[in-house]
Amino acid sequence: MKLEINEKNNERIRIAEMLGQPDKVPVDFGLGSQFNFLSGWLNLDGRKYFCDPEYMLDAQIKFIKRFNVNGVLGPNMGLAVEPSAFGARIFISKDQGPWAEPKINTIDELKNYLDNYKEPDPYTAGNYPLFYSIYFYMRERLGDEMLPKPMGMLGPIDTACNVVSTSNAMLWIRTNPDLMHKLLGKITDFLLKVLEVKVELFKPTDNDLGVFDDNTGFFSEADFKEFVIPYVKRIYDSYCSKDSRKVFHSDAPLKHVAHLLPEMGVNVLISFDPKTDIAFFKEKIGDRVCLKGNVHPLKIMRNGTPVMVKEECKRQIEAAKKNGGYVLTTGGELTNGTPSENIDAMIEAAEEYGAY
Repeated sequence: MKLEINEKNNERIRIAEMLGQPDKVPVDFGLGSQFNFLSGWLNLDGRKYFCDPEYMLDAQIKFIKRFNVNGVLGPNMGLAVEPSAFGARIFISKDQGPWAEPKINTIDELKNYLDNYKEPDPYTAGNYPLFYSIYFYMRERLGDEMLPKPMGMLGPIDTACNVVSTSNAMLWIRTNPDLMHKLLGKITDFLLKVLEVKVELFKPTDNDLGVFDDNTGFFSEADFKEFVIPYVKRIYDSYCSKDSRKVFHSDAPLKHVAHLLPEMGVNVLISFDPKTDIAFFKEKIGDRVCLKGNVHPLKIMRNGTPVMVKEECKRQIEAAKKNGGYVLTTGGELTNGTPSENIDAMIEAAEEYGAY
């Protein structure tokens, strides 16, 4: 199967992600066509979407054919993979993406878990077999050249938050930091083993890698340095080369730690913190990190009009496009109920206002 995708826009994305200046600002929905939007747009059943690769791929193809720009193409399973490997129960409803029920609820349970820990098998743990099988089904239909290699992952912090609950993770980082370091170390060890398996199975042609870790934005600067940077940087350093795209996503508040992202290895920040103006990020890190964002997915994309979308896109393009390294997209994924006309308006804005 051959998909008609705007290759000129793809070329612009590649240039911008390497901190270059294409002829025009590109637009991307790399996080934007996930189930949250697709469920309402296509009236999908989540219970089928996350378990039936044909159903999932057909929905993704409809997005790409309708808007002629990139969306998620490949296994798209939200929180249903990494936490499941550590025993978190995953629940899927008709109209909601996967959510995890924490396996560990008390500090004594955490101590016991760590004392008796046996590293999961990255081939067979949790929902990894389903993830792999979805990829191979899609590759068979699309061909190896068409399907991107899914080398992204839920980060160590978000994985931990889904295993012990976010509230417990935040509390125990303050009250039991040694135990949390031990847990994060074991999670990171496992994620590195998963990367090895993905390389074996998917045979990527580059060393680009995405880490998606929303809860990191809720850490103080000091805690970010202690509990986030060492583990995420270790993942990048273990896999990426000097010229790799090291993609990071968090749509939680990042203003107070933005200056630390390059230290962590990040050079592409995608669909991030929509409450902080893009001009701040451009001034703070825009010479070292490609910014892919950050039009508000609720106030503008879902609840605004096409005119409002175009005005906000124009404003952000003017604030962030200087010297390249900018891709127009949303600050967080598209939400259920976003009008198609507003997505059209964003794409049109990139063409109308994005020329260098």
